[in-house]
Amino acid sequence: MYKQSIMPKFTKLAALLLSLTALLIGPATSAQTAQTTLESEFIMSMVLQLGGAPMNAGNTQIAPLGGGTFSGPGLNGTILPGGADWMTTVSGHSSLDVRVTLQTDDGEYIYLSYVGVMHETDSGLYWKVTPNFQTASEKYDWLNHIVAVGQGYLEGGDFANGIFYDIFQIL
Repeated sequence: MYKQSIMPKFTKLAALLLSLTALLIGPATSAQTAQTTLESEFIMSMVLQLGGAPMNAGNTQIAPLGGGTFSGPGLNGTILPGGADWMTTVSGHSSLDVRVTLQTDDGEYIYLSYVGVMHETDSGLYWKVTPNFQTASEKYDWLNHIVAVGQGYLEGGDFANGIFYDIFQIL
């Protein structure tokens, strides 16, 4: 008899709590939908050449870079030798830390550093980076004020052919 008298009260309380939860969760769920869009604009393609054998530093491989090229709408030149790629591999993925100096065709210098992630997936190589540009050049000052993302890829499936990237500005 005792259980029968409590059950209707418990059922009403449970229904009230479920209703309140639905009211509270409803707005939070809709807040998880983006209110804006994210657009990008192509800046350049870049090809880095290895400059020697990677050095083994435990979980980190340090690969000297021997230079390369970059080209895009209004941004072209060479990548100077002397940069490096620090790739730390743990738990099946690699964290990238790359630093290079760009020299534009018109003689300006741009320091480019980026971090990123690379790992093998069922659909291929996931390889994304976030470049950061720094320059004293007035002509290329706009690079100091942007957020950029990039995607790496290999041609011929081998690093010996170069390390390829497409770089985009987030608008």
